[in-house]
Amino acid sequence: MAEKSDKDTHEFMVTAVEPARDDKLDGVALTLVDVRGGRVRLHMHTDIAKMLRSRISTELSKTMGP
Repeated sequence: MAEKSDKDTHEFMVTAVEPARDDKLDGVALTLVDVRGGRVRLHMHTDIAKMLRSRISTELSKTMGP
């Protein structure tokens, strides 16, 4: 698969993390905002959220120390 150019890339900031609103989902919902003000809600099941939390913790430890 060809790599996309930078003009097709969007950077988002996480602005909120909360329990998923849908009763059928067991997990969290992240609200993401891009530089143009576009908003996206990303729903993650609990197992994916736990894996992401572990990876974030590992990366923070590398850059900030324990």
